Amino acid sequence: MTAVATPAVDLAAYFRRIGYSGETAPTLDVLRAIHLRHAQTIAFENLNPLLRWPVRLDPESLEQKLVLGGRGGYCFEQNVECS
Repeated sequence: MTAVATPAVDLAAYFRRIGYSGETAPTLDVLRAIHLRHAQTIAFENLNPLLRWPVRLDPESLEQKLVLGGRGGYCFEQNVECS
Protein backbone atom coordinates (compact mmCIF):
# COMPACT_ATOMS: atom_id res chain seq x y z
CA MET A 1 0.00 0.00 0.00
CA THR A 2 1.32 3.42 -0.92
CA ALA A 3 0.90 6.32 1.48
CA VAL A 4 -0.86 9.32 0.06
CA ALA A 5 0.34 12.72 1.18
CA THR A 6 -2.43 15.05 2.24
CA PRO A 7 -2.02 18.81 2.32
CA ALA A 8 -1.65 20.47 5.70
CA VAL A 9 -4.77 22.12 7.04
CA ASP A 10 -4.39 25.54 8.57
CA LEU A 11 -6.16 24.72 11.84
CA ALA A 12 -5.44 28.16 13.29
CA ALA A 13 -7.29 29.80 10.36
CA TYR A 14 -10.14 27.30 10.66
CA PHE A 15 -10.46 27.92 14.40
CA ARG A 16 -10.48 31.68 13.82
CA ARG A 17 -13.17 31.27 11.14
CA ILE A 18 -15.46 29.34 13.48
CA GLY A 19 -14.57 31.41 16.54
CA TYR A 20 -13.10 28.50 18.47
CA SER A 21 -10.44 29.32 21.06
CA GLY A 22 -10.63 26.29 23.34
CA GLU A 23 -8.40 23.29 23.86
CA THR A 24 -7.02 21.44 20.86
CA ALA A 25 -6.37 18.03 22.41
CA PRO A 26 -8.10 15.24 20.47
CA THR A 27 -10.93 14.55 22.94
CA LEU A 28 -14.65 14.01 22.54
CA ASP A 29 -15.43 17.28 24.32
CA VAL A 30 -13.18 19.23 21.95
CA LEU A 31 -14.74 17.51 18.93
CA ARG A 32 -18.21 18.40 20.18
CA ALA A 33 -17.22 22.04 20.73
CA ILE A 34 -15.61 22.36 17.29
CA HIS A 35 -18.56 20.66 15.60
CA LEU A 36 -21.00 23.01 17.32
CA ARG A 37 -19.00 26.13 16.35
CA HIS A 38 -18.70 24.87 12.75
CA ALA A 39 -22.47 24.35 12.49
CA GLN A 40 -23.19 27.74 14.05
CA THR A 41 -20.71 29.65 11.88
CA ILE A 42 -20.38 28.11 8.42
CA ALA A 43 -23.71 28.22 6.64
CA PHE A 44 -25.19 25.65 4.31
CA GLU A 45 -24.88 27.20 0.88
CA ASN A 46 -25.28 25.81 -2.63
CA LEU A 47 -24.66 28.88 -4.78
CA ASN A 48 -21.92 27.30 -6.93
CA PRO A 49 -24.24 24.71 -8.55
CA LEU A 50 -26.96 27.32 -8.95
CA LEU A 51 -24.53 29.63 -10.75
CA ARG A 52 -23.07 26.68 -12.69
CA TRP A 53 -19.67 27.20 -11.08
CA PRO A 54 -17.59 24.10 -10.46
CA VAL A 55 -17.80 22.50 -7.02
CA ARG A 56 -14.31 21.51 -5.99
CA LEU A 57 -13.87 19.09 -3.11
CA ASP A 58 -10.09 19.11 -2.81
CA PRO A 59 -8.77 20.36 0.55
CA GLU A 60 -7.12 23.47 -0.89
CA SER A 61 -10.29 24.65 -2.67
CA LEU A 62 -12.43 24.00 0.39
CA GLU A 63 -10.08 25.86 2.68
CA GLN A 64 -10.05 28.80 0.27
CA LYS A 65 -13.84 28.90 -0.01
CA LEU A 66 -15.05 28.04 3.50
CA VAL A 67 -12.19 29.25 5.71
CA LEU A 68 -10.38 32.05 3.89
CA GLY A 69 -13.25 33.18 1.65
CA GLY A 70 -15.81 33.29 4.43
CA ARG A 71 -18.41 31.42 2.40
CA GLY A 72 -20.58 28.46 3.26
CA GLY A 73 -20.86 25.18 1.46
CA TYR A 74 -23.20 22.32 0.74
CA CYS A 75 -23.16 18.96 2.53
CA PHE A 76 -20.15 17.40 0.77
CA GLU A 77 -18.07 20.55 1.20
CA GLN A 78 -19.06 20.87 4.86
CA ASN A 79 -18.29 17.23 5.64
CA VAL A 80 -14.90 17.24 3.95
CA GLU A 81 -13.85 20.48 5.64
CA CYS A 82 -14.94 19.31 9.07
CA SER A 83 -13.38 15.84 8.81
